[in-house]
Amino acid sequence: MIFRLVLAIAPVVLWSNGVCAQAADVTACDTLLAARRLDAAGSAQQSPSEPGCRRIARRDIGTVEQRAMIGGAPYECMTVAGADRCLWIVP
Repeated sequence: MIFRLVLAIAPVVLWSNGVCAQAADVTACDTLLAARRLDAAGSAQQSPSEPGCRRIARRDIGTVEQRAMIGGAPYECMTVAGADRCLWIVP
């Protein structure tokens, strides 16, 4: 009986941990060009290779200051705690 319960609950627990890990941080760049390059390369979820880009905690992100649409992809420059200006978030 306990084995069946664990077997039924395990996929939900494993899936929710993965979702939390993915949503914990995002890639942010000083310039829109750097954010666009990372997005085009598809490497935004990894350690950013562009100068001026870094991973930041999602909880540090504030409001949107600027928006841009390039090739149908939305980009937003958002306020970030501890930063002196907004950072471009890679979608």
